[in-house]
Amino acid sequence: MRGTIISWSLRLIGPLLFVLFLWRTDLQVLGAALTHVNWWPVAISLALMPIFIVIKAWRWQIIMRELGLQPPSIWTLCLIYNIGMFWGGTTPGHSGDLAKALYVRKAQNPRPSLLFSIFDERLCDVAAMAVLAFVGLAALADSLDASSKASIQRVTILVAVVIFAMLPALLIRRSRNWSFGMVRIVVPNRWKSRFDSIIQQFDALDISGRAAIALVITTCGSAFSTAIRIALLFTAMDLTRIPLAAVLGSTGQIALLQALPISVSGLGIREAVLIGLLNAHGYASAYAIALSGLFLIINVEHILIGFVVSLRYPIPGEATSNV
Repeated sequence: MRGTIISWSLRLIGPLLFVLFLWRTDLQVLGAALTHVNWWPVAISLALMPIFIVIKAWRWQIIMRELGLQPPSIWTLCLIYNIGMFWGGTTPGHSGDLAKALYVRKAQNPRPSLLFSIFDERLCDVAAMAVLAFVGLAALADSLDASSKASIQRVTILVAVVIFAMLPALLIRRSRNWSFGMVRIVVPNRWKSRFDSIIQQFDALDISGRAAIALVITTCGSAFSTAIRIALLFTAMDLTRIPLAAVLGSTGQIALLQALPISVSGLGIREAVLIGLLNAHGYASAYAIALSGLFLIINVEHILIGFVVSLRYPIPGEATSNV
C-alpha cells in the first residue's frame, strides 16, 4: 500500500508541473497560437502513424525470432502494438508491455521470454532517443563561441555514436560478454556476485550479426519516422527559428524523460522540455503549451486506434494464444 502511494505521488510531479506552466501562461497568446496553427502538417503527421507501427512491429518480430520464439505475422503484431499503445497511454507503469506479452503468449512463447523480447525492443528505442537527445545538446552549443561550440559538438556527437554502437554490441553475446568482462574487472569483490547474477539474465540473448544490422536499420527507421512526425508539428506552428537539430534533440529528450515514473503520459515533462527549447529561441511559453497540445493529439490518436482494436481483440485468457 505504501509503495502504491509513493508511486502515484511521484507520478503527480508531471501533472503539477503542467498546472504550474498553464497558470503562468498568457492565455491570450496561447489562444492566438492555436488559432494560427496550420492543420495540414498535423494531418500528415497523424497519417504517418501506420509507417511508425509497421517498423516497430517488424523490429519486434526480428527480436522474437532471434530469441527462439514463434512470432505472429506482421499484421497481427501491428494490431498488438496498437493495443499496447492504448494500454500504455491510459494506465500507469508498463501495462502496455504486459498487454503485448499476453496477446502473443502460448506454449512455445513463455511469458519471461516474451517480456525479455519487449525489453530488448525498449533498449533499441532508448538507444535511438539517447542519440537524438545528444544531437539536441550539440545544437544548444550554437550560442557559444566558435571554439567552444566545435568542442561541445564533437563530444556530443562522439557520445551519440558510442551509444548507438553499443546497441548491437549488447545484443550479440560474444561482444556483450567481452564488454561485461571488462566492466567486471573494476567491480568491487563484494558486488561481483550480484553483478554476475544480473549478467546471467542476458544469457538467452544472442542475436546474429545479420539480425543486429536489421535491428539497427529498423531502429533508425523508427526514430526517423518519429522525428518526421514531430518536426511536422513544429512546422504547423511555424516555429521557423528553431533548427532541425534542436527539434530532433527535443524529441529524444521528451521520449527519455517520459520513461521516468514521474508523470502520466508525459504530462508536464513534455511541456518542460518544449518551454525550455522555445524560450531559448525567443518564443513565449504559450507557444510551447500550444505545441504540446499538438503532441497530445498524436497521443490521443494512438490511444483511440488502440482502443478500437482492443474492442475487436480483447485481452486473451490463458487458453487463448493469439490475436
